[in-house]
Amino acid sequence: MNFEGFIQNLNARLAQPLPGEEAQLKMAPARRVTLSEYYELRNHDPVQSAVLVCLYPALQSVFTVLMLRPSEQGVHSDQVSFPGGRFEENDVILENTALREAYEEIGIKQSEVHVLGRLSPLYIPVSNYLVQPIVGFTSQQPSFIPNHHEVIRVIELDCNYFLNGVVKGEFTFKSGTGVEIEAPFYEIQQLKVWGATAMILSEFESILQETFFS
Repeated sequence: MNFEGFIQNLNARLAQPLPGEEAQLKMAPARRVTLSEYYELRNHDPVQSAVLVCLYPALQSVFTVLMLRPSEQGVHSDQVSFPGGRFEENDVILENTALREAYEEIGIKQSEVHVLGRLSPLYIPVSNYLVQPIVGFTSQQPSFIPNHHEVIRVIELDCNYFLNGVVKGEFTFKSGTGVEIEAPFYEIQQLKVWGATAMILSEFESILQETFFS
């Protein structure tokens, strides 16, 4: 499937009901509860935030991009994530949050990103963030310019990784608060990707499987 055909199929798929929490929870840490249960447990509103799942053509395939955060990033130190961050009033909508943060963190030009839709929101208990993944694409491979205060490595990932038997495992991680957490992970370029990013990737993997083979 060429890139244009893939984007058309993905656009149609995102307009349908999403795999949602069922897909996310396949890569959830131990003792993870559902979004509705978290709302019942907490007495205050979560911080609204967004990340960008940016797709682009490269090497005759479809790629997306992740990034490795430095050790000074608080509760999310040394973790792999999509570019993104908290909503600001000037953003107006979460799509603009994802685009702004992707530009600030790794240099993806906002004007070059075409937004396709959203994945399912995901709550992050340790930071009280409610993350909205935004899916978009660029017509060519971006020229990444990482902000070295926030990013120590840009990770370009061929989406065929999810179609050819991805490497998964389980490990005991130490969270940013020092708590040990048993969690599944994706092995991506010698890095263990776990937590919220793995859960977003799990839903994305499910959609990719349907999109490529539809």
